[in-house]
Amino acid sequence: MSTPDRLIMLLFWTSLVVTVTVLPGVFTPWLVAPLLLVAVAATWRLMPAPLQADRAGLLGAGVALVLTLGWIAAHLPYTSRYVTVTRDPGFLTLEGIWLSNHSHPGIPMGSALEVQDALQPVMPELYAWTGAYFPADGVLHAQGAKLLPGLLALGGWVGGETAVLAGNLLLGSLGLLAVYALSRRIVGPLWALLPMAALGASMPMGVFSRAAYTEPVTVAFAFGGLMMSWSAFSTRTWWRHVIAAGMIGAIALVRIDGSAVVIGLIAGMALAAAAPVAPRPRRAMQRNLVLVTLTALALVGLGYLDLRLHSPGYLADLGPRFSMLTAALMATVVVGMALALPPVWTPVRRAALRHRRTLGIGAALLVVVVAAVLTSRPLWFTGNNIVEGSPYSMLVQGLQAREGLEPNPTASYDQNSVTWQSWYFGWPMVVLAFAGLALVAYRAFARRDGRYLVLLAVVAAPSALYLWRVSITPDHIWAMRRFLPLTIPGFLIMATIALAALWAARRIWTRALAGTLAVAVAAHPLTTWGDLYTVPEQGGRWGQLQAVCAGIQGDRALLIRAGGPPYLESLRSACDVEVVELRRLPNQEDLALIRQSWGGTDLDVVAFDEDALRGPDGEPISSLATHGTSNWTYALSHLPREAVLGVSQVWVGTIQEDGSVIPVDVG
Repeated sequence: MSTPDRLIMLLFWTSLVVTVTVLPGVFTPWLVAPLLLVAVAATWRLMPAPLQADRAGLLGAGVALVLTLGWIAAHLPYTSRYVTVTRDPGFLTLEGIWLSNHSHPGIPMGSALEVQDALQPVMPELYAWTGAYFPADGVLHAQGAKLLPGLLALGGWVGGETAVLAGNLLLGSLGLLAVYALSRRIVGPLWALLPMAALGASMPMGVFSRAAYTEPVTVAFAFGGLMMSWSAFSTRTWWRHVIAAGMIGAIALVRIDGSAVVIGLIAGMALAAAAPVAPRPRRAMQRNLVLVTLTALALVGLGYLDLRLHSPGYLADLGPRFSMLTAALMATVVVGMALALPPVWTPVRRAALRHRRTLGIGAALLVVVVAAVLTSRPLWFTGNNIVEGSPYSMLVQGLQAREGLEPNPTASYDQNSVTWQSWYFGWPMVVLAFAGLALVAYRAFARRDGRYLVLLAVVAAPSALYLWRVSITPDHIWAMRRFLPLTIPGFLIMATIALAALWAARRIWTRALAGTLAVAVAAHPLTTWGDLYTVPEQGGRWGQLQAVCAGIQGDRALLIRAGGPPYLESLRSACDVEVVELRRLPNQEDLALIRQSWGGTDLDVVAFDEDALRGPDGEPISSLATHGTSNWTYALSHLPREAVLGVSQVWVGTIQEDGSVIPVDVG
């Protein structure tokens, strides 16, 4: 009965241990394992309040666990092989592989940096860094926070690189359990299976769990935190509020925009603390608000420290956006405290109590108006928030041309944010979700119920932000990253709340309608996959990288970056060799010069172009390996439907003194 809750709490405590060991660069099994044992033992009793162990509760929990295991098994054969840095899962996977073998997330550039600095005046196309990695003080820092790679590395300690590649499926399964754990407290243990099942069947949850995306663990923290918050209000225990704040604040350990969810938490808590008229309940809620704020801000600060130490280039690159979110967070804290703490608002509290039903109706109507505005935007608005001439603009232009759309290099397609939800979940779910939001808004204000206030604020704050402006390249399925952490699970829960209310009307037609709509909500996500279900992203790339690592003879390698995938960080992280990259085809003199500048001894070289490397006879050398590859195509105006199946050849050899290359012996 309590197993779903227990697993989510174990994830939270494990995440704190990973963070405090990765930050100072002491991430080793010999330290993490005992710390984790101590943390689990010390926090074993810190759980949400137990639920009634009746037949429905036991059945619901059992089915949820079986669905979770089945979901892992169904996706495991098709996990991505994202080991090239074409998009975020590439560097997150490679970081997980690196941390499974090293205690510090920083990757030393070593002598590769010296070669770059020595040769760039005559060979400006030579680099010791590239892509999503930022060099600083002789170290490469991959962009983003380090918690997810650290969690994946835990699997690497046990099951090697294969476990790193599949590790996000486990985190996704915990996200599903978190949605169930919260939902059963709101709608009961059987209705709670609906949002969990629909989320698990969906393409966004499946795709983003098959590869190293940050969204699944964010789902686990956000809805696990809401579960603990719901329990805290129900039991009136201050320490559960603190843990809830810690779990939601921990999103900042995974994502740079984690403070957007914290804004919702503090806003909801401030409204709950401002509501009581009686002095004693008001003082208790004011104390809870202060504790929640301090805890959440501490976790956000820890996330900032992580970025400052281990991803300073990424932090600087997104500095304006991060500063705006931080300013919004601080403003929320100030306004929240000003509303909740001073006694001057007592007359307003009494007036709100007298007119609580009117406030509830007003809040529900506001949700309806916002829903109408967001849904109707394709009729009267066009988003143009992509910078013309940027790589994102070039991608959009290419997709527009391929799909026969009107050329618009700045199109961000923000107006389609609600329509996109219908692509993956159907219009019945979208309409029910807005109805459920309106119902929750009414209950929050009419009943002055802190549980619903926090639920509404946490789901609505980031959802409103990204539904208005998606702030991501609008190709699919990539664009749905903005909505998986809060909007999609939140909408599914809200839709279920509306269905449960319809069922509770106890009339034949309402129950028939509720049942029909529930089937539609559960079934629609299954119809979206098509043939892509069995196509792993970057299929073939992991086997190729393993072959390359086995073929490299020494501890240094030159990468010829002419055709083929980005590979410098793949070689550096997985093969653990120092790498420089030449961003053009070389001649024999180029190779001889690089070899001479890099110690004058035999130097390994990797290329993806058959004309890049020549043997002593002047002929191209034989390739090391040929692998089939698979990738999903990108789309703007419809769901992704097709995969690109290809063949990738790689050449590996050893540079001789004259610049000729001897292929490695693959026998």
